[in-house]
Amino acid sequence: QRHNTTTTTTTRSSGYGGGGYGGGGYSNNHNTPYNHYNNNNQQQQQQQQYQSSSTSTHHMQQQIQQRKSQRQSKLRLENARQAEQTIATLGTMFSKMATLIQTQHEVIEKIEDDVEAAAVDVNAGHEEIVKLYGITRGNRGLILKVFGLLIFFILFFKLY
Repeated sequence: QRHNTTTTTTTRSSGYGGGGYGGGGYSNNHNTPYNHYNNNNQQQQQQQQYQSSSTSTHHMQQQIQQRKSQRQSKLRLENARQAEQTIATLGTMFSKMATLIQTQHEVIEKIEDDVEAAAVDVNAGHEEIVKLYGITRGNRGLILKVFGLLIFFILFFKLY
């Protein structure tokens, strides 16, 4: 710490309140050695207060920055956890979906096999109907003759 020493100046004021009328004769210049020491002391105290306030302000700013970075870190951690949970949920959904697709694939294969079997059966039935049609078409005249004879006998025996 340094002490500034300055010379004190006292001036006599002339006029009212000065001189020999008990006014002291000194002007309002408060640079007496005692006041000069007080001024230096006050300046030093103000500088110390400014330094301590700037130090405490700097410390508070550091604390604010730390809290801000902690909040950001916590927020990033929470977002990462939420993303991890979402990914886990999606993984579960995809595995369930894969199981459903596999099950549906098996069901579709069974349906496809059943459709193919039904197509084979329909073709076999069609072939049987074609055969039956061929058989009955060739015997149509015979069937008409048999029905005609039957009707003749029914009428003949009913009338007599």
